[in-house]
Amino acid sequence: MTILKSCIWMLILGYHPSEGFQSDSTTGSAYYTKHHADITGFAIRIAVGRFLTDNNLIVLDDETDVTSIVSHFFGDDSDGYEKFVEKQNEIVENVKNQERSKEAHIHCNSEQIELAHNHVIKIRGQIKKIAQSAEPNFSLIRQLIGKCLFTIQAFYSGSNWVEMNGDEVYTDFGVPNKTLMDIAGVTLDTCQDCDNSGKNESSCKNNLLVNDMLTSGYQTGQDVQPPYKTSGDIDQGKCGFGGRNDPENGYRTAIGGINKDSLDPKYSPHHHLHYQAFYAARNATVQFLIDTQSGIINEVNIDTFIQIFGLLKRYKASFGFVIDDTSSMGAIIAQVQKACIDIMTNVLGTVNAPSNYILVTFNDPVKHVHRLTTEHGLDMISALENVILEGGGDCPEYAMSGLQKAIELCREKSTIFFFTDAPAKDEADAQTVIDAANEKNIDLRLFLKDSLCARRKKRETGDRIKRDAEQDAYSLVAAGTGGTIYRFSTVELGDIIRQISKELFPSATVTVDIFEVEEHDDNSMVFPVDNMLNNVRITVIGANSSNDVDVASEFGSVITAENTSVLFESPAKVIVTILNPKPGTYSLMRTGNNHWTVNITAQTSVDFHYVITEEANDGQLYKVSGNPVVGGNYTLYFTVFNLPAGMKTSSVRLKTRNSTTNYLNLTLISGEFDSKYFVSTTLIADHYDVSIYGIDDSGTTWMRTSPNSISPVTIKLKLTSMPDLYMNAVGNVSYILENKGSENETFVIDVTDDRGLLTGNTRFTRLINSNGFAEITFQIQGSSLNNTVTYTLTIREHGSASIVLRESQILYISPDIAPSCTVEQLVRTCDDLDITSCSGVTWNEQATITFATELSSFSGSKGWSFETSSVHSSPIKINASRSIGR
Repeated sequence: MTILKSCIWMLILGYHPSEGFQSDSTTGSAYYTKHHADITGFAIRIAVGRFLTDNNLIVLDDETDVTSIVSHFFGDDSDGYEKFVEKQNEIVENVKNQERSKEAHIHCNSEQIELAHNHVIKIRGQIKKIAQSAEPNFSLIRQLIGKCLFTIQAFYSGSNWVEMNGDEVYTDFGVPNKTLMDIAGVTLDTCQDCDNSGKNESSCKNNLLVNDMLTSGYQTGQDVQPPYKTSGDIDQGKCGFGGRNDPENGYRTAIGGINKDSLDPKYSPHHHLHYQAFYAARNATVQFLIDTQSGIINEVNIDTFIQIFGLLKRYKASFGFVIDDTSSMGAIIAQVQKACIDIMTNVLGTVNAPSNYILVTFNDPVKHVHRLTTEHGLDMISALENVILEGGGDCPEYAMSGLQKAIELCREKSTIFFFTDAPAKDEADAQTVIDAANEKNIDLRLFLKDSLCARRKKRETGDRIKRDAEQDAYSLVAAGTGGTIYRFSTVELGDIIRQISKELFPSATVTVDIFEVEEHDDNSMVFPVDNMLNNVRITVIGANSSNDVDVASEFGSVITAENTSVLFESPAKVIVTILNPKPGTYSLMRTGNNHWTVNITAQTSVDFHYVITEEANDGQLYKVSGNPVVGGNYTLYFTVFNLPAGMKTSSVRLKTRNSTTNYLNLTLISGEFDSKYFVSTTLIADHYDVSIYGIDDSGTTWMRTSPNSISPVTIKLKLTSMPDLYMNAVGNVSYILENKGSENETFVIDVTDDRGLLTGNTRFTRLINSNGFAEITFQIQGSSLNNTVTYTLTIREHGSASIVLRESQILYISPDIAPSCTVEQLVRTCDDLDITSCSGVTWNEQATITFATELSSFSGSKGWSFETSSVHSSPIKINASRSIGR
């Protein structure tokens, strides 16, 4: 047996549980303890409030509290406010998830303070590169912000900064071109013994031995172990983390510790400084986001900051549709037409409806045709349905001409949807498009077929090959206008449009109920209408005509009432709206026995969203990544927006496909800005529609239903290895698949990506026994042309076309050259020793790490000790040693 080469670990930080403030408000042992969620959510409100006022996006009097500015900004636009809260919560969840992340990250414990400082600086550089790219990935930016904030907040709870400076912010920490104050050396004792049990609550108040340099506590289970004590004082040493989560405390550290994570003295020896650490961490979070000297606001432009935090409001303007109508679009034109019509029917009869609609097509040799400008949505739907393909022949088309015409016809602050499968023939006009779009503040949404002209086509005139031209024009237009590029296949377009509809069209639209009506079901279905609802809209898919649909209140049919209208009617869909309905219980009645899919929506400010969490090994609750597992125990957290006084939320309804319905009581928890509730349950079905309900102030039942259902599965994905991806270097991604079902199953796993960077095997077939597992590993080649890549895993049972589970991840592609590690010398190997066990032997190794730009840190598996020449300049020499069995 030879010694494991430590270079494997020097290039990647090993996983270790990272401590900081606790995760969320329902998991703390002390009720008033502050958590990462409290710090991050409140700080985002402050930072965004300052952003809105600093950039004159809102005008308020001087007495308005900064944390209330966001709600004033959105006013009665509750959907816009909800989208902001979703973005805020996404960052909060990313902060919390660092607590258990298997991905390489650094915390501030174990005197790794300088490494943590450099870690934040490195990620800030990644945020800047992504934000300034032609296609910024805002979700990844929010993920990276979460990583930075976790490390920044952990600095104040785990280091001795607060002991020296109170709740003051260390303005240099995590900021480029700043040098930190001195950090305690390896041989310097920093703490003396104190009570680690928490019984003597004041025992550790004065246990620090240093007050003019930085230090932080060492904790059980961390990869970085404290050095052995070198002084003769047996009652002192390096500081421990301390508390009940540090069971080996005092073994190589002083007894006790300095963590300030909570108010519980049994967990935090420096619990008396918890609030000071909280205020310092909160203010540091604000500084990181918005400070004019050192915040990331200096690294992203105003439009990008708006997108990161979802600061989008309703605005009456135009909808423009620009469609390539050459013959090559034949394979996708039906999906494009359906996508455009879906956008239309989503806004008909709502406050989202634009002032007018514009349709422009483009071709070759005809540069563009203005097909229609109308204020009537049904006329635009008819025009979209009648788009006829013709012409073309070579690959590029006059795309810029089509965009120019649509921009000319649209009003200011309009949205234009553009569809093509070809590069731009007139790419030289890209700057003209950019200037025109910016002058009118046009939002461009560019939908590009995932392979532009990449296939051979047979024309009547013979075989011709469209050249695979560069997409420079589209990238330039997107970058120059802040527009967005979507690369799609036909099967993905519907999902993309649904997501974009949620993002682009903020309004006070909620879902009251959604349900299926089978052929054998009763022909009368009831739904509640409360006094907060206006413009109730009933969409019935499957009705032959409006004659098949009737709507009645307690006083009889309302289908012919003056305040009721049929907005849209086709052989497959009927849309009925009721303006200003009276509250009560309504009935939807079916003539005949067609299968119906019913969606009932309305305008109101009261809505909700939810997240699914599960308990991790550390006892805390974290958001579930992907789908929950059938039979698992989960806690659902609900945030209810704009709930007025007197309007009570009581229960959640979980409805399955077989009409089994579970009613569960909700528990109210504390929240800074909105009403928050939770409920715990076991998910045993494969599908649930989620609704909450209660009583309004007039005694009428009110209900809201989430458009996002819960779909438990029998397979669980567990990410075990995620690479730091570098340009032109291959990284390995590994997953463990667990079969949680009662039967042995063969699963087929396909891996795809949006950049064509996967290499090697991308399909895996695995037979997994019940409660067993299997591992897959695939490779991604870093590219110098992109700074992000998104890969997607789809899993289905062998022999089935139905997807059981789909999960995506975004990777940042570093433009740096990947570090390399060379083992120079293995001083001893186990095979060379005439012993039966290698335990107790001290192993030594020498290595060299070479890198091109910057190496933030290196680490080893638990127990390794390192001596280095430097961590700043290449190459660095390393002496590594480890004593196994100690």
